[in-house]
Amino acid sequence: MLLPWVVVVVVVLRTPPAPLPSTTAGEALNADTGYYDEFVRPGRPGPWGELQYSRILIEPPDEFISAAALAPDQLRWVFKGYSRGMLRALWQSAQLSAAEIAELEAPEALETTSDAIVIKPHNPLVLGLSDRARKTIYSALSVFVENPDQNEPFRFRADRLDEWLANSEVPPDIIALVRKMIYIRGNSALFSDHDVVLPMLPTRAGKLALITTLARKSTLLLKLRVTPKSNLDEITRYWGRGPRAKDIGPLLASVSKRPRGITVDVAHLLPRFARARLFTYPQPVDHPNDASHDCHWTSLNFFNDPPDERFADAEFVRRTLEQDYNPVEGKPAFGDIFVFTRPDGSVVHSCVYVADDIVFTKNGSSFAMPWMLMALSDVIAYYPADSSLTVRAFRRKDL
Repeated sequence: MLLPWVVVVVVVLRTPPAPLPSTTAGEALNADTGYYDEFVRPGRPGPWGELQYSRILIEPPDEFISAAALAPDQLRWVFKGYSRGMLRALWQSAQLSAAEIAELEAPEALETTSDAIVIKPHNPLVLGLSDRARKTIYSALSVFVENPDQNEPFRFRADRLDEWLANSEVPPDIIALVRKMIYIRGNSALFSDHDVVLPMLPTRAGKLALITTLARKSTLLLKLRVTPKSNLDEITRYWGRGPRAKDIGPLLASVSKRPRGITVDVAHLLPRFARARLFTYPQPVDHPNDASHDCHWTSLNFFNDPPDERFADAEFVRRTLEQDYNPVEGKPAFGDIFVFTRPDGSVVHSCVYVADDIVFTKNGSSFAMPWMLMALSDVIAYYPADSSLTVRAFRRKDL
């Protein structure tokens, strides 16, 4: 699915990256009491008006956690294209002990296939891995989709780890174990070992609490403050891009008449597609095709009502970006699409610029991934990379 995106990089992404906001929402929120502040914080001034932020955590509904997600799988590490020599070099880089290497390479634990070496480690060994060993081995495993726990781990911003695990119904000793097994890559704190920890929780409720805690996402409530002194023409032009100015203008004009002003939830200023999905999760029962509703489907449908299902196809997405979008020269504006790429040109993610440092995003196609507003810096941290990601902005030609 990612291969067509390489063509996008070659054909479309030749221009230098568009300048990103000079101040992030994270910095604005960090002014006095820290990044994750329970109180409303001011945003950066701009053509979007006077914004206010409040940070919240959301968890997937219990009914979205399947029985299979609560049943631990046998541990299985797949090293595609590896030789025994490459594997031994990895062990040495991870600084494994001779006893650990002997256990991993025992005949009953190691299997060689036509294109991979498969290892089935025992839980005690995984529990005892050092920080260096876990990060080194799991970084190698993350390259292959055959290792879903490392390829798509639970994750959070590394500098806000306490927020991730706070106020959970998971027993304290399990939380302490989870902390021990978290590893850091880039700006992300990652956890891949729920299959090791789940058997330690005797009840379904305990297992459910662990998974929902690990699946937490940090998002932003975003409001626009409008007063009689607000520049309504400028604000309406910003939020009314496309065919929506006739809808945005009367709303802002009516609320501006309040003598002391009023705050408007930015959800009311988003196109109908985004407004209907914000802070919600896909419905796996009612809409089985939602599995293909990933970040690119979300980004390219931002102004569409109803959504165009052709954007579930990577090749159609590639052609659309090539034909209907231009790289942004200058500051991004409402509705522009940010595309994240690795140094090798592969595309990691896309999301939609809203205002200040805020984007509308769905971080993956999973039913456990909601549509959210996030700081761009948080989204970048969500996609850990050993080399820095490149973020470029694109704008629809008719905008």
